[in-house]
Amino acid sequence: MQRKCKQRIKQVKVWLQRLKDVAEEAADVLDEFDYEILRRKLKIRNQIRRKLVDFLSSNNCILFRLKMSNKIKDILETLEGLNNLASSFGLQQRATEHVSPVPRRSNVETFSVMDDSPIVGRKNEVSKVVDLLVNPKGEQVVSVVPIVGMPGLGKTALAKLVYDDLRVKRHFGVKSWVCVSDNFDVKILGAMFEQLTGVRDTSMPENRDAMIMMLKEKIEEAKGEKDQIKYLLVLDDVWDVKKWEDLSLKGISTNGGNGVIVTIRKDVASTVQALSDQSHRPGILEDEECWSIIKPRALMDSPISHELELIGKKIAKQCRGVPLVAKLMEGIMRKIEMSPLAWSKIQISDAWGSMESVLKLSFDHLSSPYVKKCFAYCAMFPKDYCFGKEELIQLWTAEGFLGSSKQLWMAEGFLGSSMAMEDIGDKYLNELLSNSLFQDVEKDKFGNILTFKMHDLVHDLSLSVSQFDTLFFQEKSRLTSKDCSHIRHLKVGCDGESLPEILTAVAPKLYSLFSEIDVFKKLSKSFTRLRVLKFVGAANICELPDSLGELKHLRYLDVSRTSIKALPKSATKLYHLQTLRLLGLPGLTLPDGLEILTSLKHLYFDKKEHQLVNIGNLTCLQTLPIFFVGSERGHSIKELGSLDELRGELKICHLEGVRDEQEAKGANLHRKEKLFKVIFDFGRCDSGSSDYNSEEVMEGLQPHSKLQSLTVSDYRGESFPSWMLRPVGDSNTDLFLLNNLMELKFFCCMNCESLPPLGQLHNLQYLELRKLTKVKRMGNEFYCNESVDGMNKVIKVFPALKKFTLSGMESLEEWTGMAETKMIMFPCLERLEIERCPLLKSVPLTGQCSSLEKLHIVGCGKLSKIGDGLSTSTCLKELDLDDCPDLSSIPNLEGFSSLQYLSVQRCNKLEVLPITGGCSSLEKLHIGGCGKLSKIGDGLSTSTCLKELDLDDCPDLSSIPNLEGFSSLQYLSVKWCNKLEVLPITGGCSSLEKLCIVGCEKLSKIGDGLSTSTCLKELRLYCCPDLSSIPNLEGFSSLQNLSVDGCDKLESFPLKAPLSSLKELRIGDCPNLKPIPSLDGPSSLTKLEFENVGEEWSRLLPNMLQSNVSLCSLTILNLPDPTWIQDDSLGRLNCLRELAIGGFSEELQELPWPSSIQYLSASLLVLKLTGWEKLKSLPHQLQFFTALEELRMEGFEGVEAFPEWLGNLFSKASIFEWFWKAKESSSPTSSPQCP
Repeated sequence: MQRKCKQRIKQVKVWLQRLKDVAEEAADVLDEFDYEILRRKLKIRNQIRRKLVDFLSSNNCILFRLKMSNKIKDILETLEGLNNLASSFGLQQRATEHVSPVPRRSNVETFSVMDDSPIVGRKNEVSKVVDLLVNPKGEQVVSVVPIVGMPGLGKTALAKLVYDDLRVKRHFGVKSWVCVSDNFDVKILGAMFEQLTGVRDTSMPENRDAMIMMLKEKIEEAKGEKDQIKYLLVLDDVWDVKKWEDLSLKGISTNGGNGVIVTIRKDVASTVQALSDQSHRPGILEDEECWSIIKPRALMDSPISHELELIGKKIAKQCRGVPLVAKLMEGIMRKIEMSPLAWSKIQISDAWGSMESVLKLSFDHLSSPYVKKCFAYCAMFPKDYCFGKEELIQLWTAEGFLGSSKQLWMAEGFLGSSMAMEDIGDKYLNELLSNSLFQDVEKDKFGNILTFKMHDLVHDLSLSVSQFDTLFFQEKSRLTSKDCSHIRHLKVGCDGESLPEILTAVAPKLYSLFSEIDVFKKLSKSFTRLRVLKFVGAANICELPDSLGELKHLRYLDVSRTSIKALPKSATKLYHLQTLRLLGLPGLTLPDGLEILTSLKHLYFDKKEHQLVNIGNLTCLQTLPIFFVGSERGHSIKELGSLDELRGELKICHLEGVRDEQEAKGANLHRKEKLFKVIFDFGRCDSGSSDYNSEEVMEGLQPHSKLQSLTVSDYRGESFPSWMLRPVGDSNTDLFLLNNLMELKFFCCMNCESLPPLGQLHNLQYLELRKLTKVKRMGNEFYCNESVDGMNKVIKVFPALKKFTLSGMESLEEWTGMAETKMIMFPCLERLEIERCPLLKSVPLTGQCSSLEKLHIVGCGKLSKIGDGLSTSTCLKELDLDDCPDLSSIPNLEGFSSLQYLSVQRCNKLEVLPITGGCSSLEKLHIGGCGKLSKIGDGLSTSTCLKELDLDDCPDLSSIPNLEGFSSLQYLSVKWCNKLEVLPITGGCSSLEKLCIVGCEKLSKIGDGLSTSTCLKELRLYCCPDLSSIPNLEGFSSLQNLSVDGCDKLESFPLKAPLSSLKELRIGDCPNLKPIPSLDGPSSLTKLEFENVGEEWSRLLPNMLQSNVSLCSLTILNLPDPTWIQDDSLGRLNCLRELAIGGFSEELQELPWPSSIQYLSASLLVLKLTGWEKLKSLPHQLQFFTALEELRMEGFEGVEAFPEWLGNLFSKASIFEWFWKAKESSSPTSSPQCP
């Protein structure tokens, strides 16, 4: 009986598949009818009169009807057979009403799809991982921190928190995030390059070493003036540890302190020790933490009974501390009825047995089969793929998942509405997002979803539910044609032996084809059902066959970033085509006639040459990111006039080619209510030919009142159009035509002398004014018009503005506040940025900017005052003032408890920095180039959270507040503060890692509190001639870099062993400093420099050279006692690559040259020799240093004749510098020849 039952189930499955096949055939027939209708409409429109040709062609009406009738007859016969077969199975026909499978709440649609909730339970773990990166064990060039755990535990989320941590941002100058998964090869370097530069570089070499060299160059560019820069690389979702080891990332940088985070699954944890000994394993969440994830979104602010809360907490406990399970649960529970019965069904469900079961439960609770199809289709994309919202919805549309039939609309409850396919796609996407089946959502500033990703486990689910009709062909695929008869969606990642056979089998029934290789050309006529054809950046695809036009069902065609040079003429027959993507195709040519593809909704191109002629014929067009105005026929701006369905973003270029207002009105922008962003680009025309019509053209470009973002670039008019601030209805109303505008940008509007009253745009959040070079004043007229100004009520100007940027306003002299006391200015302003406004005298912060978080002022040469209202902006987090030489004072900064970053640079007249207390959150304070600054407010002493203090070039600064209890201070730098006498470190600076003091001529004392800073890694003292002593430095075992130079009065340095971490040591120009005994012990030095020190230092050298065999750079200059040279330890320095030596004694006539140095002749790359006047010759051993890449010689004026071999040595060095003063008696032949 059981066997018979299994056999019957198998037969029913086969029957269902046959029923699905015939349904697809019926859909194809309907589609062909639609295609024929479109073809005939175009024929009538174009008045084709070729009767004989038409009669004999496949387009003949009689032949078409005969063909279709035969297909319909076959379908009906098949259906009859299936119906009879169903009766034999005992299946019965029954009419049913549509019933929603899951009870739903009426307010589900009001919930935001964006998961903005904080990640719970990971605060301490973030600190641990950050500490492993910033303070690694040992001193590797690259410190690797693997984050290891089971899938769904939140490894990626933890890595992102670390990646965005402020300490990480400060520590690493370059950061890069790369998703790895199972496709790990040198492409990872290409991804690093793209993130580092911000551009997609198609010329990246395939050779790993060459790619690493390019990355090194980019990192050097990012370094700028810094001594070194550290990079952080995150490798997310690494599966193969051995391949990671093969990739020698250490070649990217030779400096230490670089970091790599690797997120890796638990099932390969046994090999983690090959990566690092400092891995981190995230713990599971507490039950209450899981409940805190589920509760807010499941309840949506609804009250909860005690009974319901108990059930909810049981569900949270069953999540077993796995964040992904908790998120899936909140997605499910948010949709079901909020009742004990419904929640209990979830709690006692069988799905709790495994992660896969929980995921399947979430999938089962999706609202309809159409949403499930959309989810399953995501299996066509690789793991860690960054989905673009528009792309995915367009693919869903092309596949028919969003439907076009009356039945689908009835099923979804849309019948009778005007909901477009794209709107249905939005609805489906929001449902998948709210069920946590997508994650990592990125939005633009207007709240529109741009991209998102799918968790690996969720991707596995999509593969599972789509495995019957989706195939991803890879190198290891071993399928046969018999296994592929049911495949409808195919992705080809590479070639293979079985691929031709599989393609032949699947082509006739295939709906979508994604391919990275050219598999389409040979079998193009077989793909008769194809809806989607997408070539994924396949550079090896060079052409498309003429048979492309025979794909009557094709809706989606993407040939972006291939090597295709031309679309075939037959492409003009793709009457059903909805989406055409032509990006990154510099040499592409298009056939004439593409404008007849009237079904086209989405068109993407980035070259003017790829814009279709007579594009206005495409009246269904919804997506057109860019339009180039041209003088050629079919390229005028009037082509936009009939495109009323345009939505999203539109950039109109070369508006200088529009003649007048009437022509501009032909674009009918005021009718395009679905456009939310418009960019007007008038081009950089140097002639005056277009100036006369600019204002007229702008007047005719009036957009729809629903517009959210407007950018105007290179506008040549003197005033802005009337529609920009035209009231709606009565002139006394406070509603304006652009009242929905959220973003407004004016770039390079060189002739504009005044600004419109933008302050009355109630929803404006982002305002940028750049290079409006003739605007001299911003006053009342900028805030409101005259009618509003005279009204007897409190008026808010710029009531919603969050960010305001002024840049390159070369003539702006005056910016005043509102004259009326009833006006409230900038109540929501968060960021104010003013750059390169050289004539601006004041900034009118009037005390109403209570939300201001960032103030950035740079390059305002005449600025003398910042409004006292700044003192009330206690929410301020960043204050950056740079290159404002006339600024003599800034408002009091008392009580600025949120201030984290304060930088004052090149403000020459500023005398006092008014920090009077309460800046408890201050972390970074940078002051530089303030010639008259004499005082920093005593309130700085309360800023004990300070992490960086940098004082540079403040010659009048004689004192700074006491630095006691600054336990977070990590970096302290004081440079060229000539009057500073004491550095008041009085204790408690336990986290100090770097102390740099340079050019402080009167500095005589460093506070004894420095003795407690035993974490110090770097200590540099330069040009402090009055410094006679420093505090006791006992126990400074973390010290890595010690430099003391130009401290004339310093006699002793109380540094005591052990110095096991010391890497670099320089002692120079300290004539009274006695040798430091503890330096005799360390063996970890890589760089050693002694220059212009007493003869007693010579005694340390033999032992130091013997114990530090890893030295890479050695400088010994102007040591009066050359006896150390007799030691043979110099020849043992096998790692030495750079040597500077000389200047020993003015009385010697020969340069002392240790015999052991000959052992360095094959390895030394850089040699610098310093002589003196009485030297008569050069050491002959020098001629054997054939590996030199750089040779520098100076101070050899006394040498009258040089050996011939010296010229040969010079010619081999790629870098050569010679400082030599020829004597009158010297002959030209006696001097060395420069190469």
